[in-house]
Amino acid sequence: MNHGAPNTGLMSIYQELKRRNVFRVAIAYLVIAWLVMQVGDTMGPALHLPEWANSLLAFFLILGFPIAVFFAWAFEMTPEGLKREQDVDRHGATRGKSKQTLNRTITVLMAIALAYFAFDKFVLSTPKPQAPGENVTVTTEAEAPAKETFNSKSIAVLPFINLSSDPEQEYFSDGLTEELLNLLAGIGELKVAARTSSFYYKDKLETIPLTEIAKQLEVAHVLEGSVRKSGDTIRITAQLIKADDGFHLWSETYDRKLDDIFAIQDEIAAAVTNSLKITLLGEVPQARVLNTESFELTMQGRHLFNRRNAGDLQLALKKFEKATELDPNNAAAWVGLSPLYAWLLDPPDLERSLFAAKTAITLEPENPEAHIRYCLALLNSGANGKLVKKHWDLAVKLGQDNPLVLTLMSTLEWMQGNIEKSIELQKRAVALDPLSIVNRGNLAYHLISLGELDEAEQHIARLIELAPGNPAGFESLANIRLLQGQIDQALKLINQVDDGLQIGNSGDRKLQYQAMIFHSQGRLDEADTALEKFIDAYADFENFDIAEIYAWRGEPDNAFEWLNRAMKIDPYLWNELNYRPFLKDLQTDSRWEELMQHPPPPRKFFE
Repeated sequence: MNHGAPNTGLMSIYQELKRRNVFRVAIAYLVIAWLVMQVGDTMGPALHLPEWANSLLAFFLILGFPIAVFFAWAFEMTPEGLKREQDVDRHGATRGKSKQTLNRTITVLMAIALAYFAFDKFVLSTPKPQAPGENVTVTTEAEAPAKETFNSKSIAVLPFINLSSDPEQEYFSDGLTEELLNLLAGIGELKVAARTSSFYYKDKLETIPLTEIAKQLEVAHVLEGSVRKSGDTIRITAQLIKADDGFHLWSETYDRKLDDIFAIQDEIAAAVTNSLKITLLGEVPQARVLNTESFELTMQGRHLFNRRNAGDLQLALKKFEKATELDPNNAAAWVGLSPLYAWLLDPPDLERSLFAAKTAITLEPENPEAHIRYCLALLNSGANGKLVKKHWDLAVKLGQDNPLVLTLMSTLEWMQGNIEKSIELQKRAVALDPLSIVNRGNLAYHLISLGELDEAEQHIARLIELAPGNPAGFESLANIRLLQGQIDQALKLINQVDDGLQIGNSGDRKLQYQAMIFHSQGRLDEADTALEKFIDAYADFENFDIAEIYAWRGEPDNAFEWLNRAMKIDPYLWNELNYRPFLKDLQTDSRWEELMQHPPPPRKFFE
């Protein structure tokens, strides 16, 4: 028996691999692949490539390795071109030249790789030496500013992508995102980015890297996914990503019936909790199980409520009403109905507004928005006292990190004349929801009232950056330019908005500004025309703004006449007199001093 045969066979294979330059090609390929990966790692961020670009590159390089080895076995490069191995003269000079060429190639590649490694190690990674005389500061690893770190128990739930064939199904993907966000927000130890800020990236997920999104939202993790809905069948894909390195902590795909949507939400919340190793005092929050059709209608209503195109709020009202008919236990639909009954009906149906908010509280006692909506409904109804105080305190306690609650608290403090407290609350709301244009607009308005024009302008610039077409940004900036005496700039800004611009419940702000700007430019006839139009349209409810126009024009008699009208309608406007910059020139008039000596009784919402 020949025991050497197997070894002889292995040696033959080894010799044949060596003869065909397979080993040389493999080594050359691996060195080139390493160099390509290093270049990709360097160029990726510079070219703003997505996180998965390097992973895709590595996949193709790995896939190419066996192909390169196969070609090395089957073919050989000769001076006459690429030939099949069996057609090459085994004893000619060609084969020797091929080996020499490969040896030289490998040597050059190894030298390049070594040089790159040394350059990266000893040049790029070495701190720049300090110049003589500079103070040398020793920085510990924990203090090093090289890498931003955020609370490890923080997350942003980015809008799930709608993969359904019908783009109208987008409400469902948005609604699911909101449900997950609200569910995770119920975990005390977890910081969750606010809805407005997360949804700012809805149409930007393909252009802004996840690392940059997480940095702007100041979170360490991102939950993203997609939804495909067809009839009563859904496919939901979700993945939890560590933002600083793009590592996937968890991912799952759910193919279920629509009735399972609540169970899926619970599973995702549990998976996030487990992946982030969150210690819970109780159970993971669970989604409330509702009638499926009612749930869908609520999603549609919220989508319309948040979008607010022409006619959206009226349609949202119908969606919420139908949702509560199908399932009276749907607290989210009742919360949505409360403000709409007050906003949309003429006259406002305050009784139904109260009933909707109270029903939501009964169904979800821990819902801060339900309590704040109930407070507002009570106040709109003329109520005060212990009941309002009770629900206000609950809203504050439950919603101390809720931007909506903080904004409404800020508004109430403003109405009571507590201007600086109002601004403090609004700043907290902006910090929690930095991409909300409503919160930034409110804060800018308050800062202008205090004369903090530079800080206000910073927030307005960010507002315009976030929402380039939003008229409130141009109106606020025109306000600042007017106060700074930059009249022509103010006119250019106010001309960028459409006629009839109304901010909140105010009159036509463009017309108001034209009445002041034209007067400052000496275009007196145009100024008078704009003022007459404003008075004809808004004399019944914009007395305060008319007084401001006259004050700016240097007509104190008319200004005080309209100011007194305004104070008779709402004596609590007295709280704002010192915070309306356009009235500043009236403060040297004796009538101003007389006005300031007669404050209204304290505004008591809770007694």
